[in-house]
Amino acid sequence: MKKIIVILFLISIFFLSFLPVKDTDFGWHYRCGREFFTKKNLCLKNTFSYFLPNYQSANPHFLYDIGLALVYDHFGFNGLSVLYSLLMLAAAYLFIYFTSFSWLGIISFYLLFFLSLTVFGLGLRSQITSYLFFLLTLFILEKSEKKASFLFLLPLVFLIWVNTHIGFFLGPIIFFFYLINKLFKNNFSFSLSKFPLIIFIISLIATLINPFGFRVYFEIFNHLTSPMGHMIAEWVSPIWWQTGLIIFFTASIIFLFLKKRSLSLFQILLLLFFSLLALKERRNLPFFYTVFFYLLLKNKIFNNKITVFIDNLYLILFPLLITCVLFFLIINLPQTLTFNSSWNKYCSEGPNIYPCQAIKDYLPLSGNIFAMYEWGGFLIWQKPEIKVFVDGRMPAWKDEEGRSPYQVFLDIIQTQPGWNEKLNQLKTNFLLITNGTFLDLLLREKASQYDWQEKYRDINMVIYKNLTKKN
Repeated sequence: MKKIIVILFLISIFFLSFLPVKDTDFGWHYRCGREFFTKKNLCLKNTFSYFLPNYQSANPHFLYDIGLALVYDHFGFNGLSVLYSLLMLAAAYLFIYFTSFSWLGIISFYLLFFLSLTVFGLGLRSQITSYLFFLLTLFILEKSEKKASFLFLLPLVFLIWVNTHIGFFLGPIIFFFYLINKLFKNNFSFSLSKFPLIIFIISLIATLINPFGFRVYFEIFNHLTSPMGHMIAEWVSPIWWQTGLIIFFTASIIFLFLKKRSLSLFQILLLLFFSLLALKERRNLPFFYTVFFYLLLKNKIFNNKITVFIDNLYLILFPLLITCVLFFLIINLPQTLTFNSSWNKYCSEGPNIYPCQAIKDYLPLSGNIFAMYEWGGFLIWQKPEIKVFVDGRMPAWKDEEGRSPYQVFLDIIQTQPGWNEKLNQLKTNFLLITNGTFLDLLLREKASQYDWQEKYRDINMVIYKNLTKKN
């Protein structure tokens, strides 16, 4: 019967996560993957934007890009929704494996999924691969406790991870915590821990096998020291109730540890590290909630009476599980299929309204385009002949003054002093911006004064052409 329960649970997760792609970075990821097939190009340099041309960001994500392009070219958006469902299904399986496929494990995964909906609810994203590799790393480390040879898998995992998403650095950190725990248990005697130490070194070397080598670590440092939380929504701290929940959950686990002394040093380090990450950035919420429930269930915080009581609710939980399968099937499947098959819905009903009608109606749009940050990836995908000013690859980049391209973008869209000079210096041909921004409000009245001319306007978008001779 347990197999039936697990299968039903996994089916429910498949339909629960069968969501449309709403990631604004989809376009440039797809273009990078597509160029691998057409030009044998791994997108190692910035060829998509005219701001910081040829900038080289040491952010290797080409395996994700290639897989994304391959699936989209053959199966479209529905294929990407299926791919996301399969990745989440694999993650769910690894999670409930830690809990011996118990009802508590199933309930916990549902909870962490909905608590992390700000991340999981956007469909397929490169960050999801890091979440899966994170769980896979925990899985391998757990299996290695019974069979040490499982550690040989980690260098391979890290090799694939580093070339898929920059979140790969979580793997070596988790492994380092594991190693510290081993040394602590052996009274820091290296002679008893040579094997995991050797595998750890090999794993670190594996992370250097990427197009940028050791520079990927400088890129991580660059992200950590950039004011991402002041620029990008997913990099900001969680809202108040999430923050309160993180602090409460962390304190609860620590209290229970002090009471029962059941947590290992590895688990304490894991909890504290991911608590800090989640408090800093909401994009890390899935990792924290996973660690919390993992520790809660792994250390059997719930006594046997509670566990037996929940298991005895079989007559209630089993129908509820079937209801979940049917509910997610009836709700998510048709909604996602409809969204994926409608270009109009993609353009107008996602988290961002894209300028689909504007680029369709105004064909002369060409050259260097200053567009909204959220549209950068979309334009890279839909208008490969143009160059954009900024897109989702760039918030952690630095210009010659040490400023992020996103900060420069904000200065221009908010008409800060020197905005027009900057656009002219960079030979901007067109502005494609949201109707009603500070820049639009200024040019609506004084376009000719700044050598711009309105060429297109609809309810959401406006296009201005640069009239200066140099353009």
